[in-house]
Amino acid sequence: MAILALVFFAANSVLCRLALSGTNIDPASFTSLRLVSGALMLLLISSLVAAKRKTSEDNCQLLHSPIEHWLAAAMLFLYAATFSFAYMYLDTGMGALILFAFVQLTMFAYGHYREGGASGMEYLGALTAICGLGYLVSPGVNSPNMWGAILMAISGIAWGAYSVLGKEMKVPQLKANCINFRLSLFFVVPFFLLNIPMNTLSQEGVWLAVASGAIASAIGYAIWYGVVQHFKATQAGVMQLTVPVIAGLAGYVLMSEPLTMRMLISASVILLGIAVTFVGRDRKRSSTA
Repeated sequence: MAILALVFFAANSVLCRLALSGTNIDPASFTSLRLVSGALMLLLISSLVAAKRKTSEDNCQLLHSPIEHWLAAAMLFLYAATFSFAYMYLDTGMGALILFAFVQLTMFAYGHYREGGASGMEYLGALTAICGLGYLVSPGVNSPNMWGAILMAISGIAWGAYSVLGKEMKVPQLKANCINFRLSLFFVVPFFLLNIPMNTLSQEGVWLAVASGAIASAIGYAIWYGVVQHFKATQAGVMQLTVPVIAGLAGYVLMSEPLTMRMLISASVILLGIAVTFVGRDRKRSSTA
């Protein structure tokens, strides 16, 4: 089940890239449909879970939700919007790699702040990952589009912030995601309306956006948060290292996107650095336990 969740995570990059490069749908419409369909699917899943437990608990009173849910919803919207616009300029694997790197670096920075410092191995890992990122976006042959890289970096930081806020919430992850997705619609509506002059839709694009939201996002998150509790933090983090690899291979197979030497080298350095930070974090926690 964990492998299935990771495939779903990678599928978000694949579906978005397929929609924007192969169909007539704009990034704003893709983002809006993704979040709406994700919110509906999570509401359905949480309702089924409540029915199974024979409870009548309402998932949330939206307008009276705590401020942390509103902040999480804003970060979720920012992540999804910049994610979609970034994939106008980036290949599937390149985008997933930049996204994942900034998610982990954001969470590392939060852990450093929250836990009052980091071990030498954690610093070494973070520095290694940053060097890999620097090489990836440095000028030269096969370097990614700068605007796309900036947008995806913002997306990664926003998703990292969303994950951090989720760790601080006192409600189960499924319920928290349901609330956050529904609250994100308050940002989606004006975003969609402001982009109406530039909106374009196609049947294929709509279905890809719905699949991204309802399946790859909603069901993927539900599965992941259901199985991640059975793994150590280090194990879960290392497992997520496979997401950019899966996305890159899918882009190569499905869309004939190139696997350049620059990307392969930078991916190896970035993922090695992130893996080292996870090992260092686990050792630090073990030594203080």
